[in-house]
Amino acid sequence: MLKQSLELQSIQNIVALLPYQYHQELTSVLMDHFVQEIRLRPNQSIEVVLAGESFFLKNTLFNEADATFVLNQLSQHSIYAFEEELRHGFLTLRGGHRVGIAGEAVVEKGVVKTIKHIRTFNIRISRALEKVSVPYLQGLYEGRWKTSIVAGPPQSGKTTILRDLAKIISNGYERLNIPPQKVAIVDERSEIAASFEGTPQHDVGKRTDVLDRCPKAEGMMMLIRSMSPNVIIVDEVGSEADIRAIEEAASAGVAVLCSAHAKSMNDLEARGVISSDTFEGILLLNDKKEGHFVHKKRGKS
Repeated sequence: MLKQSLELQSIQNIVALLPYQYHQELTSVLMDHFVQEIRLRPNQSIEVVLAGESFFLKNTLFNEADATFVLNQLSQHSIYAFEEELRHGFLTLRGGHRVGIAGEAVVEKGVVKTIKHIRTFNIRISRALEKVSVPYLQGLYEGRWKTSIVAGPPQSGKTTILRDLAKIISNGYERLNIPPQKVAIVDERSEIAASFEGTPQHDVGKRTDVLDRCPKAEGMMMLIRSMSPNVIIVDEVGSEADIRAIEEAASAGVAVLCSAHAKSMNDLEARGVISSDTFEGILLLNDKKEGHFVHKKRGKS
């Protein structure tokens, strides 16, 4: 069963980010539509993004004063406490919602230190989607969890599937005789568990430990030593360090389920992500969030 509706408290928390004059219309929109994003741009009408379409709210013009209000709400009037999050270009809110930001980057020695003059916001609405990984369980689990990649283009549902897998692995799934196991999530961009002040805002299972905002390769090794997981889950792998860490985890008897951006097998192969013999299966998703398996052994697909 898919849980897609937003609770009233969640709607109120989202609406409270904006000035009062927008509250009534935004509340109505959030209650009546399956909203994915609310986009705020300077001197433009507020855009509401649904699945596959969008529309602009009439008689709205988001201005600089509005942007200052939103930023104060996000920072709880202490913008300096959010400098690390600003550097990454997004903030995670209570409830798991995320706000992407854009403005003027402050760069020192080629590294983005923070963002100033923030005028653009993308409020990404979080919902709990349950059982979305169930159709793929028999490809990922054969008496044990197989080290596998969930690959697909942006917005294809990769992170949603990983989040659901974390809960299923952690709690077990009696229908397929899958026992519960210990899960560790390295959530470098706070997208899987969406932790707020150290507490996951998504239900990722009873036996799941989350390491938030930690680089993936380092985090995997830390969790193996400190939490002795049976399965590690990480998002958006791609670097050589990530792949080496996955290989080390597999050598230690820990299965890794990860995601990667790719539009096709050719795209995935070109990026070198699946060159390792460690990966046993690939779940390819398309932009319609439909998936099929490519089983992989000993470097062959």
